[in-house]
Amino acid sequence: MAPEIDPHDLTPRQIDLINEGRKLEGVHLTLLGYFGGPELQGACIGRMQLDEEGQLPASNYDSPEARLKDLVLAQLLRGALRQSIPIVLGGIFDDIFALRTIEAAGGDPQAYITSAGARVVDILPPAYRRYYTAGFMQRFAVVAAEVASDFELGWEDPRTFAHELAAYCFAKKGVRNADTEYGANLGAVNLDRLVVGLLEETTVLEDAYQPAPEGRQPEEPAWFVPYDPASRVNPYLYPEGMPSTEQVDLLEHQLTHEIPEKHPGPARQKALAEGTLVDISPYASARYFLCPVAVEHTVVAALGLEGLPAESEWEDLLLHPAWHGAAEHPTWKSFDYVASGFEDEHLYVALVAGTDEMDSPVLTIQYIGEITEEFTEGP
Repeated sequence: MAPEIDPHDLTPRQIDLINEGRKLEGVHLTLLGYFGGPELQGACIGRMQLDEEGQLPASNYDSPEARLKDLVLAQLLRGALRQSIPIVLGGIFDDIFALRTIEAAGGDPQAYITSAGARVVDILPPAYRRYYTAGFMQRFAVVAAEVASDFELGWEDPRTFAHELAAYCFAKKGVRNADTEYGANLGAVNLDRLVVGLLEETTVLEDAYQPAPEGRQPEEPAWFVPYDPASRVNPYLYPEGMPSTEQVDLLEHQLTHEIPEKHPGPARQKALAEGTLVDISPYASARYFLCPVAVEHTVVAALGLEGLPAESEWEDLLLHPAWHGAAEHPTWKSFDYVASGFEDEHLYVALVAGTDEMDSPVLTIQYIGEITEEFTEGP
């Protein structure tokens, strides 16, 4: 277990590390397990969400002191990640030079990979060491550069197995450097926290680090093949070719499209007064969200929910999937989903974050469109 960090007695080096982390704008502190404070201010669907026990995420902490400790820990982890970038990228190029020299001289690359002189190649999965040539490391350098860029521009899920490995290398080198050079006291426990935050699902990575069966050589993984066929991957990594431009453009539109608030600022009160919006804040605040929540009357009518008494709890049909969407993507500005009525009606709607006339956070469930094809739940 990692030693406790006293947020009130940080060393100058630890403060330097926290400040380094602030430069890494693409890695949000929510990825590192912190869900309270000013990092969630602004128009995001998770800003005022309740957890499963009906509390704000920030109130999961036993005290303000516990919240502060978690904030400092997340900041240190982000700083460790920022400091790892030149370490890993420089180390990969050192490994490429060493392996190329050894290969040209007819030497044994495996001896270098397992030596103290190896910089990054030695922390890749041992079961596949026979594949770690200078050429392989050149391709891995491209992957690592892409991952480092994503840390700055906006980190999402890794595109290939090699991207997962690169993220793990940054995390491991970063934690090790933070502990030795900055006295961050992060340790293995917080390395796991950082890796899980970056990858979310670590099964593939964990399997890769399992020892090979005795007497058997595992098959080479699909290092650079995209998990999603429509993902953009450098052609140097994936020479087989990428999907058509039309496919990629469609995917990017789906991933980056944000639905704007239809009734922002003062227009919200007017829409509520005219009945264009239906206020469901009392029910929402008791079960799901603490900020005001309204639903477009168009949604209520299309789902056959109009005129139902309050005790029928029809709001659950709209709020429950919205609540899960906010939990999964707390920093998004909108989340679209399929809402259901009591009589098997289905409708495309969106949970949209915005602000009212006082610049306070509000949420609106907005109409997107009808489902024209037969809708079936589940796989």
